[in-house]
Amino acid sequence: MHCPICKSSKNVEIDMHADGYAKDLLECDECGAIWTDYLGKIVLLNDQAA
Repeated sequence: MHCPICKSSKNVEIDMHADGYAKDLLECDECGAIWTDYLGKIVLLNDQAA
């Protein structure tokens, strides 16, 4: 999986939180982007990376 913002594939992970994880959320450690794939489209969930 590649980050939709910076195109990195090195540090793309499932978004983890202290209370568990969200199955469909992905996070890029390179640029901080958080996204999901909803009905075949990438949906960016945070504005700080854009």
